[in-house]
Amino acid sequence: MADQSISPGEGGGIEGAIIRTIFLLLLSASGSILALDFREEISRAWDEGGEQVTRVVIQPPSRTDQERPYFPKAMPVISGAESPRMPGLAEKPTPEMIANRMSFYLGSNGDASAIGRIEPGSAADFEKFLDHDGRSAKTIWLLSPGGSVPDAISMGRSVRKRRLDTMVANGGYCASSCPLAFAGGVQRLAGKHALIGVHQVSAIAKGTESWGDGISAAQQISARCVEYLVSMGVDPESWIKGMQTPKERLYIFRSEELQALKITTGLAKT
Repeated sequence: MADQSISPGEGGGIEGAIIRTIFLLLLSASGSILALDFREEISRAWDEGGEQVTRVVIQPPSRTDQERPYFPKAMPVISGAESPRMPGLAEKPTPEMIANRMSFYLGSNGDASAIGRIEPGSAADFEKFLDHDGRSAKTIWLLSPGGSVPDAISMGRSVRKRRLDTMVANGGYCASSCPLAFAGGVQRLAGKHALIGVHQVSAIAKGTESWGDGISAAQQISARCVEYLVSMGVDPESWIKGMQTPKERLYIFRSEELQALKITTGLAKT
């Protein structure tokens, strides 16, 4: 799961090491606890009836109330907002599309959709799409509950390398690792009622690894995420918000936060 290298001009080298150190110090000071889950626990949590494949109506975040339940399979929408229209689809996306492995669709005028879970191998699927059916794409519209962090970062780097823009539509949903892919856009736009949120990184224990090994792995992943976000021009405080939020919850950014933390570069007109 090796990432592409980051040049010094993109936040790597000494700057990256400094950012990593600052982040880990802030993380330690905040008292955030990184989640460590065993594979069976993750599978059970994701397959239980509580994570139904459905449309879920939630209230928009406010300054004093920004956490919402995390839905890895459902499609949340803000009360009063409609499900988003996505390029390349004749109809509105369904919850089943959100719950399945990410698929890609080419629309008109260079707009393309990336809809579904980011799973191991999704970054390779994305590259194939951009090399073939999506070679005329200029803006990637994301609708995803997230998933694989390494794949999300790889997708974001592909977006930046190709000088593409990213979009989360009005009423759209980009959660967990999805904002990492979104951060790759040269221009990053979001609709007024877009739901963009983050939470803690989870590490899966393997074989004889100890809990300490798992926590160390989660810390390393978090540091890579921050280093990557800095290289994309995003304020690292955005990921600290995630590290302070339990994995079963989601910290939803308000519109003004998205701009202040440079997660977005502007507000979408649609």
